[in-house]
Amino acid sequence: MNKLLFEKVKAKCKDNGLSEKYLKAITEKIGGSVEDDSTDETAIEEMANQIADIAGETQGEAKEPKEPKDPKDPKEPKDPKDPADPNETRIKALEDELNSLKSDRSQRDRDAAVKTAQAKHKIPDWRMKGVTVPDDQDPDTYLAEIKQDLITQKLMPADSEGVKAVTEKQVDEAADSLLESITVK
Repeated sequence: MNKLLFEKVKAKCKDNGLSEKYLKAITEKIGGSVEDDSTDETAIEEMANQIADIAGETQGEAKEPKEPKDPKDPKEPKDPKDPADPNETRIKALEDELNSLKSDRSQRDRDAAVKTAQAKHKIPDWRMKGVTVPDDQDPDTYLAEIKQDLITQKLMPADSEGVKAVTEKQVDEAADSLLESITVK
């Protein structure tokens, strides 16, 4: 958890009576998109404002008086759509938002890994159109196989370093062969 983010949240929520333990828990859960070592003031400030708003709303719900039950109908069945805890709906929404943010982040990390592997193997953009690296495959290995297929099908030249080494070796072999053929025995 980013310490600067927690301090800002604590400062913004000092007047609403929430415990430091609760603020720390909500900051850890929601503030995960801000890296622990981040110093980006804008991102930290925006996240601190979001967490403070959520903390204020949950505190407001906790202070609202609950509706008294009608003593005449104590056996009235509960509506299955109504949650037992009024904060349960809010917690569920926050968990859904957190899971969505985690999913987006992991997808961005995966896309970055694919782009890095594409650059490493020098696979052209036109070849990447329509290519999806399966989730169970390592992007580097998968794109190395695609590069090899392109080279095999002569749609892409082999690496210049490899070609240069092969060419020098072929020149040396040809020179030796020529030298042997013209040397008098």
